[in-house]
Formats: sequence, structure tokens, C-alpha cells
Amino acid sequence: MRYVFTDSGFDSGCDLWKTLVFEEAKKAPGLIRMQLLSAKPMALAIGTWEDKKYAESFMRTGVFKKLKESLVGKLTAEPVSEHWTLDSVWEKA
Repeated sequence: MRYVFTDSGFDSGCDLWKTLVFEEAKKAPGLIRMQLLSAKPMALAIGTWEDKKYAESFMRTGVFKKLKESLVGKLTAEPVSEHWTLDSVWEKA
């Protein structure tokens, strides 16, 4: 999910995301990794799931509805959902 914040809403918006989404995601079945990347005024939330069904189930928990309500006045536009498929990865062991 891509978020574009107002200048004054960036820090508090990212903090809200970390508080609301990270805490729920930690309990979510099928979650492999949850990341929040930021480059003011934008933030990109990336969830990696064992299967798409787990991501869809997490989306239905209401956490993003609560987040959206909490971000009123902090965004310049509606958050944009993006779906990507991992093509390749390398990690140092």
C-alpha cells in the first residue's frame, strides 16, 4: 500500500501505521514479513505472505479501515493498493 502524506502528517501518520498495522500483523497467520519504507512525504507498506489468502484475510480484519479513519487530514490522496509478485531475491547468509 502506498501512502502520500501531508508535510505535517508524515511523522504521525507513519507512527499510526506502525502502531495499528504492525501490532495486528504480528498476530496474523501466514505473515512472513511486514515492512514500512518511507521517503518523505511517501510511505510504502509491504507485506509478504505465505499465500494470497492470508493477505486477503488480514485485509478483512478491519485494521486498514481503522487506519484510514485515523489518517484523516494526514494524507494528500487515498492510499493506493499495489500487488507485486516476487521475481528474485538474494540475501547474505
